Amino acid sequence: MEETTAAVPPEVDNAPRAEAPPEGGEQGEKRLLPIGSTLSLGAVIALLSTTIVSVGMGRLAEVFSVPLSTVQWVSTAYLLAIAVAIPIAGWAMDRFGEKALWQAALVVYLVGCVLAAVASTVGTLIGARVVQGIGGAMFEPIMLTMLARAAGPKRATTVMSMVQIPITLAPVFGPMVGGVLMDNLDWRWLFWFNVPLGLLCALLAQRILPTDPPREERGASRLDVKGLALLPPALAGLLLGFSQMAAGGGIGAPVVLISVGVGAVLLIAYVVHALRMRGVPLIDVRLFATGRFTAAALGSFLFGASVYGVMFLLPLFFQQGGGFDAWTSGLLLAPQGVGTVLILPAVGRLVARFGPRTVVFSGMALAAVSTLAYTQFDPADDTGLLVFALLIRGVGLGTTLAPALSTGFTSIAPENTGRASSALIASIQLGGSVGTALLAVVVQQQLTGRLGPSGSAASVVTSPHLAGPITEAFGAAFWWTLGICVAGAIVALFLPGAERESAPADA
Repeated sequence: MEETTAAVPPEVDNAPRAEAPPEGGEQGEKRLLPIGSTLSLGAVIALLSTTIVSVGMGRLAEVFSVPLSTVQWVSTAYLLAIAVAIPIAGWAMDRFGEKALWQAALVVYLVGCVLAAVASTVGTLIGARVVQGIGGAMFEPIMLTMLARAAGPKRATTVMSMVQIPITLAPVFGPMVGGVLMDNLDWRWLFWFNVPLGLLCALLAQRILPTDPPREERGASRLDVKGLALLPPALAGLLLGFSQMAAGGGIGAPVVLISVGVGAVLLIAYVVHALRMRGVPLIDVRLFATGRFTAAALGSFLFGASVYGVMFLLPLFFQQGGGFDAWTSGLLLAPQGVGTVLILPAVGRLVARFGPRTVVFSGMALAAVSTLAYTQFDPADDTGLLVFALLIRGVGLGTTLAPALSTGFTSIAPENTGRASSALIASIQLGGSVGTALLAVVVQQQLTGRLGPSGSAASVVTSPHLAGPITEAFGAAFWWTLGICVAGAIVALFLPGAERESAPADA
Protein backbone atom coordinates (compact mmCIF):
# COMPACT_ATOMS: atom_id res chain seq x y z
CA MET A 1 0.00 0.00 0.00
CA GLU A 2 1.47 3.34 -1.01
CA GLU A 3 1.46 6.28 1.40
CA THR A 4 1.18 9.93 0.47
CA THR A 5 3.72 11.62 2.74
CA ALA A 6 4.22 15.08 1.27
CA ALA A 7 1.99 16.73 3.88
CA VAL A 8 3.04 14.52 6.78
CA PRO A 9 4.80 16.39 9.60
CA PRO A 10 8.15 14.96 10.73
CA GLU A 11 6.73 13.65 13.97
CA VAL A 12 4.30 11.34 12.18
CA ASP A 13 6.63 10.13 9.44
CA ASN A 14 6.36 6.42 8.72
CA ALA A 15 10.07 5.87 8.18
CA PRO A 16 11.49 2.89 10.09
CA ARG A 17 13.03 3.78 13.42
CA ALA A 18 15.74 1.95 15.25
CA GLU A 19 14.22 2.44 18.68
CA ALA A 20 15.07 -0.16 21.30
CA PRO A 21 12.44 -0.86 23.91
CA PRO A 22 13.35 0.48 27.32
CA GLU A 23 12.63 -2.90 28.87
CA GLY A 24 13.81 -6.00 27.07
CA GLY A 25 14.15 -9.72 27.37
CA GLU A 26 12.87 -11.85 30.22
CA GLN A 27 13.27 -9.09 32.80
CA GLY A 28 11.14 -6.75 30.72
CA GLU A 29 8.44 -9.41 30.39
CA LYS A 30 8.43 -9.94 34.17
CA ARG A 31 7.98 -6.21 34.78
CA LEU A 32 5.22 -5.94 32.22
CA LEU A 33 3.12 -8.69 33.79
CA PRO A 34 2.28 -7.14 37.21
CA ILE A 35 2.00 -3.63 35.79
CA GLY A 36 -0.14 -4.84 32.88
CA SER A 37 -2.34 -6.91 35.22
CA THR A 38 -2.98 -3.95 37.52
CA LEU A 39 -3.75 -1.60 34.65
CA SER A 40 -5.94 -4.23 33.00
CA LEU A 41 -8.01 -4.62 36.15
CA GLY A 42 -8.76 -0.90 36.01
CA ALA A 43 -9.79 -1.21 32.38
CA VAL A 44 -11.95 -4.23 33.25
CA ILE A 45 -13.98 -2.41 35.89
CA ALA A 46 -14.48 0.53 33.52
CA LEU A 47 -15.73 -1.80 30.79
CA LEU A 48 -17.87 -3.75 33.26
CA SER A 49 -19.80 -0.54 33.79
CA THR A 50 -21.10 -0.97 30.26
CA THR A 51 -21.47 -4.73 29.96
CA ILE A 52 -23.01 -5.33 33.40
CA VAL A 53 -25.58 -2.63 32.77
CA SER A 54 -26.42 -4.01 29.32
CA VAL A 55 -28.59 -6.82 30.71
CA GLY A 56 -30.44 -4.37 32.94
CA MET A 57 -31.65 -2.00 30.23
CA GLY A 58 -35.08 -3.56 30.11
CA ARG A 59 -35.46 -3.38 33.89
CA LEU A 60 -34.30 0.23 33.98
CA ALA A 61 -36.81 1.17 31.27
CA GLU A 62 -39.52 -0.47 33.38
CA VAL A 63 -38.41 1.06 36.70
CA PHE A 64 -38.18 4.61 35.35
CA SER A 65 -41.09 4.24 32.87
CA VAL A 66 -39.09 5.51 29.89
CA PRO A 67 -38.70 4.22 26.31
CA LEU A 68 -35.62 2.39 25.06
CA SER A 69 -34.52 5.49 23.15
CA THR A 70 -34.19 7.24 26.52
CA VAL A 71 -32.79 4.42 28.63
CA GLN A 72 -30.06 3.75 26.07
CA TRP A 73 -28.48 6.99 27.30
CA VAL A 74 -27.50 5.12 30.46
CA SER A 75 -24.96 3.36 28.23
CA THR A 76 -24.45 6.07 25.62
CA ALA A 77 -23.78 8.83 28.16
CA TYR A 78 -21.10 6.71 29.79
CA LEU A 79 -19.37 5.90 26.50
CA LEU A 80 -19.71 9.48 25.26
CA ALA A 81 -18.24 10.86 28.49
CA ILE A 82 -15.28 8.54 28.03
CA ALA A 83 -14.86 9.61 24.40
CA VAL A 84 -14.90 13.34 25.17
CA ALA A 85 -12.71 13.05 28.29
CA ILE A 86 -10.05 10.81 26.76
CA PRO A 87 -8.51 13.63 24.65
CA ILE A 88 -7.19 15.35 27.78
CA ALA A 89 -5.44 12.15 28.88
CA GLY A 90 -2.22 12.92 27.01
CA TRP A 91 -1.91 16.39 28.55
CA ALA A 92 -2.95 15.12 31.98
CA MET A 93 -0.33 12.35 31.92
CA ASP A 94 2.36 14.94 31.20
CA ARG A 95 1.04 17.34 33.80
CA PHE A 96 0.28 15.03 36.73
CA GLY A 97 2.10 11.77 35.97
CA GLU A 98 0.58 8.48 34.91
CA LYS A 99 0.28 6.87 38.35
CA ALA A 100 -1.16 9.99 40.01
CA LEU A 101 -3.66 10.47 37.18
CA TRP A 102 -4.71 6.82 37.32
CA GLN A 103 -5.41 7.06 41.06
CA ALA A 104 -7.30 10.35 40.72
CA ALA A 105 -9.39 8.92 37.87
CA LEU A 106 -10.24 5.92 40.04
CA VAL A 107 -11.61 8.23 42.75
CA VAL A 108 -13.82 10.05 40.22
CA TYR A 109 -15.02 6.73 38.81
CA LEU A 110 -15.97 5.40 42.26
CA VAL A 111 -17.85 8.61 43.06
CA GLY A 112 -19.82 8.09 39.84
CA CYS A 113 -20.61 4.50 40.87
CA VAL A 114 -22.04 5.64 44.19
CA LEU A 115 -24.07 8.44 42.60
CA ALA A 116 -25.53 5.98 40.06
CA ALA A 117 -26.40 3.48 42.78
CA VAL A 118 -28.42 6.05 44.75
CA ALA A 119 -30.07 7.74 41.72
CA SER A 120 -33.82 8.29 42.02
CA THR A 121 -34.58 9.45 38.45
CA VAL A 122 -33.32 8.43 35.04
CA GLY A 123 -31.85 11.91 34.54
CA THR A 124 -29.85 11.62 37.74
CA LEU A 125 -28.68 8.16 36.71
CA ILE A 126 -27.53 9.43 33.33
CA GLY A 127 -25.68 12.30 35.02
CA ALA A 128 -23.95 9.87 37.37
CA ARG A 129 -22.91 7.79 34.39
CA VAL A 130 -21.24 10.88 32.93
CA VAL A 131 -19.19 11.20 36.13
CA GLN A 132 -18.28 7.51 35.87
CA GLY A 133 -17.24 7.98 32.28
CA ILE A 134 -15.00 10.96 33.04
CA GLY A 135 -13.12 8.84 35.58
CA GLY A 136 -13.07 5.69 33.47
CA ALA A 137 -11.77 7.60 30.45
CA MET A 138 -8.23 7.70 31.83
CA PHE A 139 -7.73 3.98 32.44
CA GLU A 140 -7.18 2.72 28.90
CA PRO A 141 -4.98 5.59 27.57
CA ILE A 142 -2.70 5.22 30.59
CA MET A 143 -2.57 1.46 30.11
CA LEU A 144 -1.83 1.80 26.39
CA THR A 145 0.84 4.45 26.94
CA MET A 146 2.70 2.62 29.71
CA LEU A 147 2.64 -0.76 27.98
CA ALA A 148 3.44 0.55 24.49
CA ARG A 149 6.48 2.45 25.76
CA ALA A 150 7.70 -0.50 27.79
CA ALA A 151 7.21 -3.03 25.02
CA GLY A 152 8.68 -1.20 22.04
CA PRO A 153 7.72 -1.82 18.40
CA LYS A 154 9.06 -5.40 18.29
CA ARG A 155 6.42 -6.63 20.73
CA ALA A 156 3.69 -4.18 19.74
CA THR A 157 1.12 -6.69 18.48
CA THR A 158 1.71 -9.04 21.42
CA VAL A 159 1.25 -6.25 23.96
CA MET A 160 -1.78 -4.87 22.13
CA SER A 161 -3.26 -8.37 22.42
CA MET A 162 -2.74 -8.05 26.18
CA VAL A 163 -4.58 -4.74 26.03
CA GLN A 164 -7.51 -6.48 24.35
CA ILE A 165 -7.85 -8.93 27.26
CA PRO A 166 -9.94 -6.58 29.46
CA ILE A 167 -12.01 -5.61 26.44
CA THR A 168 -12.58 -9.34 25.97
CA LEU A 169 -13.20 -10.37 29.57
CA ALA A 170 -15.81 -7.69 30.20
CA PRO A 171 -18.23 -9.03 27.53
CA VAL A 172 -17.68 -12.57 28.88
CA PHE A 173 -18.32 -11.93 32.56
CA GLY A 174 -20.17 -8.60 32.57
CA PRO A 175 -23.53 -9.83 31.23
CA MET A 176 -23.36 -12.94 33.42
CA VAL A 177 -22.67 -10.93 36.56
CA GLY A 178 -25.32 -8.41 35.55
CA GLY A 179 -27.82 -11.23 35.06
CA VAL A 180 -27.13 -12.63 38.53
CA LEU A 181 -27.50 -9.19 40.09
CA MET A 182 -30.73 -8.42 38.24
CA ASP A 183 -32.32 -11.77 39.10
CA ASN A 184 -31.36 -11.76 42.78
CA LEU A 185 -30.80 -8.16 43.87
CA ASP A 186 -32.01 -4.63 43.22
CA TRP A 187 -30.92 -2.86 40.01
CA ARG A 188 -28.75 -0.55 42.10
CA TRP A 189 -26.27 -3.37 42.56
CA LEU A 190 -25.33 -2.96 38.91
CA PHE A 191 -23.37 0.03 40.20
CA TRP A 192 -22.53 -0.98 43.78
CA PHE A 193 -20.79 -4.06 42.39
CA ASN A 194 -17.83 -2.08 41.04
CA VAL A 195 -17.04 -0.29 44.30
CA PRO A 196 -15.08 -3.13 46.00
CA LEU A 197 -13.28 -3.85 42.73
CA GLY A 198 -12.28 -0.19 42.54
CA LEU A 199 -10.92 -0.28 46.08
CA LEU A 200 -8.85 -3.35 45.16
CA CYS A 201 -7.49 -1.46 42.15
CA ALA A 202 -6.46 1.42 44.39
CA LEU A 203 -4.51 -0.90 46.67
CA LEU A 204 -2.74 -2.66 43.79
CA ALA A 205 -1.90 0.60 42.03
CA GLN A 206 -0.27 2.02 45.14
CA ARG A 207 1.92 -1.06 45.53
CA ILE A 208 2.73 -2.02 41.93
CA LEU A 209 2.61 0.92 39.53
CA PRO A 210 5.98 2.66 39.13
CA THR A 211 6.43 6.05 40.77
CA ASP A 212 6.00 9.02 38.45
CA PRO A 213 9.17 10.94 37.52
CA PRO A 214 9.57 14.46 38.94
CA ARG A 215 7.52 17.21 37.31
CA GLU A 216 10.56 18.76 35.62
CA GLU A 217 11.31 15.47 33.85
CA ARG A 218 7.86 15.15 32.33
CA GLY A 219 6.44 16.91 29.30
CA ALA A 220 5.45 20.55 29.51
CA SER A 221 2.58 20.72 27.03
CA ARG A 222 -0.27 23.12 27.78
CA LEU A 223 -3.90 22.14 27.91
CA ASP A 224 -5.71 23.02 24.69
CA VAL A 225 -8.44 25.08 26.33
CA LYS A 226 -9.95 26.24 23.04
CA GLY A 227 -10.04 22.66 21.77
CA LEU A 228 -11.67 21.57 25.02
CA ALA A 229 -14.38 24.17 24.42
CA LEU A 230 -14.98 22.94 20.86
CA LEU A 231 -14.50 19.17 20.60
CA PRO A 232 -16.58 17.72 23.48
CA PRO A 233 -19.66 19.86 22.67
CA ALA A 234 -19.25 18.96 18.99
CA LEU A 235 -19.30 15.23 19.69
CA ALA A 236 -22.12 15.56 22.21
CA GLY A 237 -24.21 17.62 19.79
CA LEU A 238 -23.76 15.19 16.92
CA LEU A 239 -24.63 12.18 19.05
CA LEU A 240 -27.56 13.90 20.74
CA GLY A 241 -29.06 14.87 17.40
CA PHE A 242 -28.53 11.41 16.02
CA SER A 243 -30.07 9.65 19.01
CA GLN A 244 -33.14 11.92 18.91
CA MET A 245 -33.98 11.02 15.33
CA ALA A 246 -36.41 8.33 16.48
CA ALA A 247 -38.00 10.13 19.41
CA GLY A 248 -38.11 13.57 17.77
CA GLY A 249 -39.77 12.79 14.47
CA GLY A 250 -36.89 11.90 12.15
CA ILE A 251 -34.05 13.79 10.54
CA GLY A 252 -36.20 16.86 9.90
CA ALA A 253 -37.09 17.43 13.55
CA PRO A 254 -35.86 20.78 14.92
CA VAL A 255 -33.96 19.19 17.81
CA VAL A 256 -32.13 16.93 15.36
CA LEU A 257 -31.31 19.67 12.89
CA ILE A 258 -30.10 22.06 15.59
CA SER A 259 -28.02 19.46 17.43
CA VAL A 260 -26.40 18.05 14.30
CA GLY A 261 -25.87 21.50 12.78
CA VAL A 262 -24.23 22.94 15.89
CA GLY A 263 -22.17 19.80 16.37
CA ALA A 264 -20.93 19.85 12.78
CA VAL A 265 -19.97 23.53 12.93
CA LEU A 266 -18.09 23.03 16.20
CA LEU A 267 -16.31 19.97 14.81
CA ILE A 268 -15.16 21.85 11.71
CA ALA A 269 -14.02 24.73 13.91
CA TYR A 270 -12.04 22.30 16.05
CA VAL A 271 -10.30 20.73 13.03
CA VAL A 272 -9.30 24.18 11.76
CA HIS A 273 -8.07 25.14 15.22
CA ALA A 274 -6.10 21.89 15.67
CA LEU A 275 -4.36 22.30 12.30
CA ARG A 276 -3.40 25.92 12.96
CA MET A 277 -2.22 25.79 16.56
CA ARG A 278 1.50 25.49 17.20
CA GLY A 279 1.22 23.48 20.40
CA VAL A 280 -0.39 20.10 21.08
CA PRO A 281 -4.14 20.03 20.31
CA LEU A 282 -6.65 18.04 22.32
CA ILE A 283 -6.77 15.38 19.61
CA ASP A 284 -3.87 15.86 17.24
CA VAL A 285 -5.59 15.64 13.86
CA ARG A 286 -2.16 15.88 12.23
CA LEU A 287 -1.64 12.25 13.20
CA PHE A 288 -4.39 11.41 10.72
CA ALA A 289 -2.23 12.71 7.87
CA THR A 290 -0.71 9.23 7.93
CA GLY A 291 -2.92 6.84 6.01
CA ARG A 292 -2.09 3.91 8.25
CA PHE A 293 -2.98 5.78 11.42
CA THR A 294 -6.28 6.91 9.89
CA ALA A 295 -7.11 3.31 8.92
CA ALA A 296 -6.19 2.14 12.43
CA ALA A 297 -8.44 4.78 14.02
CA LEU A 298 -11.36 3.96 11.71
CA GLY A 299 -10.89 0.26 12.38
CA SER A 300 -10.93 0.94 16.12
CA PHE A 301 -14.07 3.09 15.73
CA LEU A 302 -15.91 0.33 13.87
CA PHE A 303 -14.72 -2.29 16.36
CA GLY A 304 -16.21 -0.21 19.18
CA ALA A 305 -19.45 0.30 17.26
CA SER A 306 -19.80 -3.41 16.59
CA VAL A 307 -18.96 -4.61 20.10
CA TYR A 308 -20.77 -2.04 22.25
CA GLY A 309 -23.73 -1.62 19.94
CA VAL A 310 -24.40 -5.35 19.92
CA MET A 311 -23.96 -5.50 23.71
CA PHE A 312 -26.94 -3.14 23.89
CA LEU A 313 -29.03 -5.22 21.49
CA LEU A 314 -28.33 -8.81 22.50
CA PRO A 315 -29.70 -8.85 26.07
CA LEU A 316 -32.93 -7.19 24.93
CA PHE A 317 -33.09 -9.58 21.95
CA PHE A 318 -32.91 -12.66 24.17
CA GLN A 319 -35.13 -11.25 26.93
CA GLN A 320 -37.88 -9.76 24.78
CA GLY A 321 -37.74 -11.99 21.73
CA GLY A 322 -36.79 -15.24 23.46
CA GLY A 323 -38.42 -14.79 26.87
CA PHE A 324 -35.21 -15.56 28.78
CA ASP A 325 -34.47 -14.14 32.21
CA ALA A 326 -31.57 -11.75 32.86
CA TRP A 327 -29.12 -14.44 34.03
CA THR A 328 -29.74 -16.68 31.02
CA SER A 329 -29.52 -13.72 28.65
CA GLY A 330 -26.17 -12.78 30.16
CA LEU A 331 -24.96 -16.35 29.86
CA LEU A 332 -25.97 -16.46 26.21
CA LEU A 333 -23.78 -13.41 25.55
CA ALA A 334 -20.64 -15.06 26.93
CA PRO A 335 -19.69 -17.04 23.78
CA GLN A 336 -18.68 -13.85 21.96
CA GLY A 337 -16.05 -13.14 24.60
CA VAL A 338 -15.05 -16.81 24.75
CA GLY A 339 -14.40 -16.80 21.00
CA THR A 340 -12.16 -13.77 21.36
CA VAL A 341 -10.25 -15.37 24.24
CA LEU A 342 -9.64 -18.47 22.14
CA ILE A 343 -8.17 -16.57 19.18
CA LEU A 344 -6.15 -13.92 21.03
CA PRO A 345 -3.04 -16.08 21.64
CA ALA A 346 -2.73 -16.67 17.89
CA VAL A 347 -3.25 -13.07 16.74
CA GLY A 348 0.42 -12.10 16.95
CA ARG A 349 1.49 -15.09 14.86
CA LEU A 350 -1.26 -14.50 12.33
CA VAL A 351 -0.23 -10.86 11.89
CA ALA A 352 3.45 -11.81 11.58
CA ARG A 353 2.62 -14.27 8.81
CA PHE A 354 -0.16 -12.57 6.88
CA GLY A 355 0.00 -8.88 7.90
CA PRO A 356 -2.64 -6.68 9.57
CA ARG A 357 -4.61 -6.16 6.35
CA THR A 358 -5.43 -9.83 5.77
CA VAL A 359 -6.02 -10.63 9.44
CA VAL A 360 -8.36 -7.71 10.14
CA PHE A 361 -10.22 -8.13 6.84
CA SER A 362 -10.79 -11.84 7.53
CA GLY A 363 -11.90 -11.15 11.10
CA MET A 364 -14.41 -8.49 10.13
CA ALA A 365 -15.72 -10.63 7.29
CA LEU A 366 -16.17 -13.56 9.69
CA ALA A 367 -17.99 -11.30 12.15
CA ALA A 368 -20.29 -10.09 9.37
CA VAL A 369 -21.17 -13.61 8.21
CA SER A 370 -21.87 -14.81 11.75
CA THR A 371 -24.05 -11.75 12.43
CA LEU A 372 -26.24 -12.80 9.51
CA ALA A 373 -27.75 -15.52 11.71
CA TYR A 374 -29.26 -12.85 13.98
CA THR A 375 -31.18 -11.36 11.08
CA GLN A 376 -32.80 -14.68 10.21
CA PHE A 377 -33.36 -16.88 13.27
CA ASP A 378 -35.58 -16.86 16.35
CA PRO A 379 -33.92 -16.57 19.79
CA ALA A 380 -36.31 -19.08 21.37
CA ASP A 381 -36.36 -21.74 18.66
CA ASP A 382 -32.80 -21.41 17.32
CA THR A 383 -30.90 -20.62 20.51
CA GLY A 384 -28.10 -23.14 19.91
CA LEU A 385 -27.40 -21.88 16.41
CA LEU A 386 -27.35 -18.26 17.58
CA VAL A 387 -24.96 -19.08 20.42
CA PHE A 388 -22.60 -20.82 17.98
CA ALA A 389 -22.81 -17.83 15.63
CA LEU A 390 -21.91 -15.54 18.53
CA LEU A 391 -18.87 -17.70 19.31
CA ILE A 392 -17.69 -17.38 15.70
CA ARG A 393 -18.38 -13.65 15.81
CA GLY A 394 -16.13 -13.38 18.84
CA VAL A 395 -13.35 -15.19 16.99
CA GLY A 396 -13.66 -12.74 14.12
CA LEU A 397 -13.68 -9.62 16.29
CA GLY A 398 -10.80 -11.00 18.35
CA THR A 399 -8.46 -10.65 15.39
CA THR A 400 -9.28 -7.02 14.63
CA LEU A 401 -8.40 -4.66 17.46
CA ALA A 402 -4.81 -5.64 18.33
CA PRO A 403 -3.53 -5.38 14.72
CA ALA A 404 -5.32 -2.07 14.25
CA LEU A 405 -3.86 -0.60 17.44
CA SER A 406 -0.35 -1.85 16.74
CA THR A 407 -0.55 -0.40 13.22
CA GLY A 408 -1.53 2.94 14.69
CA PHE A 409 1.37 2.98 17.14
CA THR A 410 4.01 1.82 14.66
CA SER A 411 2.96 4.50 12.16
CA ILE A 412 3.87 7.44 14.42
CA ALA A 413 6.97 8.66 16.21
CA PRO A 414 7.58 7.25 19.73
CA GLU A 415 7.24 10.68 21.34
CA ASN A 416 3.64 10.86 20.07
CA THR A 417 2.60 7.64 21.83
CA GLY A 418 0.50 9.44 24.46
CA ARG A 419 -1.42 11.48 21.90
CA ALA A 420 -1.86 8.43 19.68
CA SER A 421 -3.24 6.35 22.55
CA SER A 422 -5.77 9.10 23.34
CA ALA A 423 -6.91 9.24 19.71
CA LEU A 424 -7.18 5.46 19.31
CA ILE A 425 -9.01 4.79 22.58
CA ALA A 426 -11.30 7.76 21.90
CA SER A 427 -12.07 6.16 18.53
CA ILE A 428 -13.12 2.91 20.22
CA GLN A 429 -15.34 4.62 22.78
CA LEU A 430 -16.83 7.07 20.30
CA GLY A 431 -17.58 4.14 18.02
CA GLY A 432 -19.32 2.45 20.93
CA SER A 433 -21.39 5.57 21.58
CA VAL A 434 -22.41 5.91 17.94
CA GLY A 435 -23.08 2.19 17.59
CA THR A 436 -25.26 2.07 20.68
CA ALA A 437 -27.22 5.17 19.68
CA LEU A 438 -27.62 3.95 16.10
CA LEU A 439 -28.93 0.53 17.05
CA ALA A 440 -31.18 1.95 19.78
CA VAL A 441 -32.72 4.31 17.22
CA VAL A 442 -33.22 1.51 14.70
CA VAL A 443 -34.76 -0.99 17.12
CA GLN A 444 -36.99 1.72 18.63
CA GLN A 445 -38.29 2.65 15.20
CA GLN A 446 -38.84 -1.01 14.32
CA LEU A 447 -40.68 -1.76 17.57
CA THR A 448 -42.90 1.28 17.15
CA GLY A 449 -43.65 0.36 13.54
CA ARG A 450 -44.60 -3.22 14.40
CA LEU A 451 -46.28 -2.76 17.78
CA GLY A 452 -47.71 0.73 17.46
CA PRO A 453 -47.30 3.43 20.15
CA SER A 454 -46.72 0.77 22.82
CA GLY A 455 -43.55 -0.18 21.01
CA SER A 456 -41.89 2.95 22.32
CA ALA A 457 -42.98 2.40 25.89
CA ALA A 458 -41.34 0.48 28.67
CA SER A 459 -44.31 -1.91 28.63
CA VAL A 460 -42.73 -3.70 25.69
CA VAL A 461 -39.96 -4.84 27.99
CA THR A 462 -42.47 -6.70 30.12
CA SER A 463 -44.23 -8.33 27.14
CA PRO A 464 -41.83 -11.05 25.97
CA HIS A 465 -44.67 -13.04 24.45
CA LEU A 466 -44.88 -10.61 21.52
CA ALA A 467 -42.00 -12.69 20.22
CA GLY A 468 -42.69 -12.56 16.48
CA PRO A 469 -42.83 -8.79 15.88
CA ILE A 470 -40.09 -8.19 18.45
CA THR A 471 -37.75 -10.70 16.80
CA GLU A 472 -38.38 -9.08 13.42
CA ALA A 473 -37.64 -5.64 14.88
CA PHE A 474 -34.34 -6.77 16.30
CA GLY A 475 -33.52 -8.63 13.10
CA ALA A 476 -33.72 -5.33 11.20
CA ALA A 477 -31.33 -3.75 13.71
CA PHE A 478 -28.86 -6.61 13.29
CA TRP A 479 -28.64 -5.82 9.58
CA TRP A 480 -27.09 -2.51 10.63
CA THR A 481 -24.62 -4.40 12.81
CA LEU A 482 -23.71 -6.55 9.84
CA GLY A 483 -23.17 -3.38 7.82
CA ILE A 484 -20.77 -2.05 10.47
CA CYS A 485 -18.70 -5.24 10.15
CA VAL A 486 -18.67 -4.92 6.36
CA ALA A 487 -17.45 -1.33 6.71
CA GLY A 488 -14.71 -2.61 9.01
CA ALA A 489 -13.63 -5.13 6.38
CA ILE A 490 -13.41 -2.35 3.79
CA VAL A 491 -11.30 -0.19 6.11
CA ALA A 492 -8.99 -3.17 6.70
CA LEU A 493 -7.95 -3.00 3.04
CA PHE A 494 -6.08 0.22 3.88
CA LEU A 495 -3.99 -1.40 6.61
CA PRO A 496 -0.47 -2.59 5.73
CA GLY A 497 0.04 -6.06 4.32
CA ALA A 498 2.73 -8.53 5.29
CA GLU A 499 6.06 -6.70 5.42
CA ARG A 500 8.53 -9.52 5.41
CA GLU A 501 11.24 -7.29 4.07
CA SER A 502 11.17 -5.20 7.26
CA ALA A 503 11.49 -8.17 9.62
CA PRO A 504 15.29 -7.90 10.02
CA ALA A 505 14.99 -4.23 10.96
CA ASP A 506 12.55 -5.08 13.73
CA ALA A 507 14.61 -7.89 15.13
